[in-house]
Amino acid sequence: MECEVLVVGGGPAGSTAARLLAEKRIDTILIEKNLSFNKPCGGGIPSAGLKEFDILYKLQTDIPFNRITRIKIVPPFSDPLEVDFHDGELLIFNRSKFDSFLRKLAEEKGAKLIEAELISIEDFRSKIKSNIKTKSGEIIQVISKYIIAADGVNSKICSLTGIPGPLYYWTVSFHAPEKLINKKDTCEFWFGSFHASFFYSWIFPGTDYLSIGTGSEDIKKLKNLITNFIERRFNGQIDVNSYKLRAYKIPIWEDRKFFKNNILFCGDALGTVMPISFEGIYYSMKSAQFASEAIIQKDLNLYERLWDERFLKQFSMMKKFQDIMFGSDEAIDKWLNIHRDPAVQEFAMALWLRKEHGSKLIPLYLKAFKSFISRIVTF
Repeated sequence: MECEVLVVGGGPAGSTAARLLAEKRIDTILIEKNLSFNKPCGGGIPSAGLKEFDILYKLQTDIPFNRITRIKIVPPFSDPLEVDFHDGELLIFNRSKFDSFLRKLAEEKGAKLIEAELISIEDFRSKIKSNIKTKSGEIIQVISKYIIAADGVNSKICSLTGIPGPLYYWTVSFHAPEKLINKKDTCEFWFGSFHASFFYSWIFPGTDYLSIGTGSEDIKKLKNLITNFIERRFNGQIDVNSYKLRAYKIPIWEDRKFFKNNILFCGDALGTVMPISFEGIYYSMKSAQFASEAIIQKDLNLYERLWDERFLKQFSMMKKFQDIMFGSDEAIDKWLNIHRDPAVQEFAMALWLRKEHGSKLIPLYLKAFKSFISRIVTF
């Protein structure tokens, strides 16, 4: 088989890339090794992000979702902080249905979808020869000019190209009955080393379930941490051993190669997860958009330029905050309490919820954190 672009991975990044390329009549093949895979994920994405991709209305029409209009933040020591979304909302989707929806959009635009796994790459020159294995076991060679590597945190293409995969944290989560909470319109973020290590614990209300989980830098800590979180949050109402726990890796954002030869890395394979919030879906889709534009313009360096112009300062700022605040529960508590100021809440909501460009907002946001700025290098 021959095509202009082979997209490996049918999650938000790969599906978005395939759709945008196919819209420009670029011959595109999208492969996903398991079309039934349901990634362990909170499944949240701000509606403003979906509006950017012009898919919000169709998405809300085609698949179930839950609308979140407020968040509850629980510091390690201080009283909880609850914030209403006055201008924006967070939508929670089942990841399997969300990913399937995005792949369908790519097909409708003309991309060819194959349930198959990348086995090897034989040639990295002007024409890339990739061997894929279909679900039925058939081996097919795909010849393409470009590859978009959207194959996740365990990216095989990183290994095949000699590029180390992204660093990562571990999460563990499970689905529980929604009746366990009263407010289905509220996401909860709980902080504290008792139940989350270099991460937070969460409750995301889905359409008919709760996603409950926590994170750590060490997979061996997960079982104790999730048990401790259930104890703190539900006070004995849940027996964690009654649920199927799923562990998964969350990439850590760092400075990485955006492409090698004609192979471009997107989404989790690039590590595009926002520090502190650990939001990944929107940024995966944006990386796919920028990579696609670079291919369309036949200028691969454009990919990194577009990313840096839109997100580099924001990611760098949040990474430095993350390195400081997760150093101790006292630092986390202090950082979160600064967000009781309505002005700080507005900056945070503009960057996170409304996806406004950070060039003007970031200096104002930094100004609110004077006690932290003294320990952060100047941007």
